[in-house]
Amino acid sequence: MGALPAPAEAQILGNQTPGTPGALDGEFRPARPATAPAAPIANGLRGPDPDLAGSPANRRFGLRRNPNLAARQQLGSGQVRPGSSMNPAAARSQRPGAPAASRNGSAMEATGTIAPLGRPAISPPAGPGLPPPVIVTPRRPVREDDPYAPLGIKAGSFILRPAIEVSAGYDTNAARSATNARGSPVYRTEGELAARSDWSRHQLDVTLRGAYTGYTALSGVNRPEGDVRAALRLDATRDLTIEGGLTARIDTENPGNVNLPAGTQDRIPYYSFGTLLGATHRFGRLSLGLRGTLDRTLYSDIQAGGVTVSQESRNLTVYGLRLRAGYEVTPGITPFAELGVDSRVHDLSPDTNGFRRDSRGMTLRLGSTFELARDLTGEVGAGYTFRHYEDARLAYLRAPVVDAALTWSASPLTTLNLRAQTEVVETTLASSAGGIAYRGTATLTHAFLRNFTATATLGIARIDYEGVNRAETTYNAGMRLEYKFNRLVALRGSYTFERLQVNAPGENYNAHTFLLGMRLTP
Repeated sequence: MGALPAPAEAQILGNQTPGTPGALDGEFRPARPATAPAAPIANGLRGPDPDLAGSPANRRFGLRRNPNLAARQQLGSGQVRPGSSMNPAAARSQRPGAPAASRNGSAMEATGTIAPLGRPAISPPAGPGLPPPVIVTPRRPVREDDPYAPLGIKAGSFILRPAIEVSAGYDTNAARSATNARGSPVYRTEGELAARSDWSRHQLDVTLRGAYTGYTALSGVNRPEGDVRAALRLDATRDLTIEGGLTARIDTENPGNVNLPAGTQDRIPYYSFGTLLGATHRFGRLSLGLRGTLDRTLYSDIQAGGVTVSQESRNLTVYGLRLRAGYEVTPGITPFAELGVDSRVHDLSPDTNGFRRDSRGMTLRLGSTFELARDLTGEVGAGYTFRHYEDARLAYLRAPVVDAALTWSASPLTTLNLRAQTEVVETTLASSAGGIAYRGTATLTHAFLRNFTATATLGIARIDYEGVNRAETTYNAGMRLEYKFNRLVALRGSYTFERLQVNAPGENYNAHTFLLGMRLTP
């Protein structure tokens, strides 16, 4: 665009005073030196600045001085710039050489001695060759999730969490008998040790638990319990995981168990051992896993009427192999398909009733694993199982199976655990191949306070024996209250109800147990 004619320019800008560029007619402006040096650039962006010489393009955009910074620099040397907006009285009261305050910060901020409020303090280097400035930020204390949780004991690369519990109370049916339901005072001692590795890679978990329940008014019904579990995970590569495990357990059978000889009066202990080895490889979202298991179960001899009865025919070894394929459709949801086969071999065949109970089985399952924002975790699966026995007189077993293990965190204070399991159990009943056992439990835990929690449990178990008209249903319900005084000591009180219902007369029973005790977690 060309220059405007002189008359038009005069109408817009007015008549300019000669020798003074930019001055209108009647306006007085002091003349500027023709060769005025360019002003030093402090900081900040600016628009058009007539003080900078050069072409119009250079005057349109550039850097301009910060008047506040210039005032600080002049005041720091004891000088007041003429025409500044500084209060003359404040300037006269300022000591020579002392920094002055500005409207953007204190005098110390201008010299860099103290950082502005809300910014980390920076120690500037005193000269060349020194290390870079160190930023010092205030460290906030870490908020503790549970101030009453045990800290554990550090032992090398492991964290140990021991616990001891002692309780006493009353049981209304100590022998769990339908014909001789006698009550007795009861005491229970329990010890536990959990160890977890503190490694950067891999993981090893070991749990040891032992308990003994004794009755003072009856003999032969005391219950020793214990189990040992070890699980090892090796992260061989980014996509390959190898796992191994060992288990051992001791428990007792109720004298009224249908698999025990008639006339059994005492609880009979039995022992089980197991091991597993497997690997899982991931191919992107696809994962393939293979696991092999070996389990061994041993039953103690029975003393009935002064006669020793051997249970060697019940001892068995189970060999199993399971293949699983899963595909992650979305983060946290992985459907899977699983095929499992196993073989059961007894130490003595045939058994005391003349049946060869060795068998082979196959189970097909479809399901999915869940990990939804950590509110719902676990897996659910359903399928079908088949089992064939060597003895042709034993029926071919077929049954649907349901297996699930879910944890739902309804709120930070409430958690619900659901468990379901289906399996084919062995039996000594003549003409019966075995029983289909369905078990399910629901456990609800709520924290009224950080140190006061309540746990409610509801469970049901049903066994249907194939080939005979027998079905057993067991109901369980319980409530436990726990009050923690500190990390070390907790007070516990519990109530448990148990009922066995059988479709045969004279075998049903009820039992109520009350316990109160202390738990120590060093």
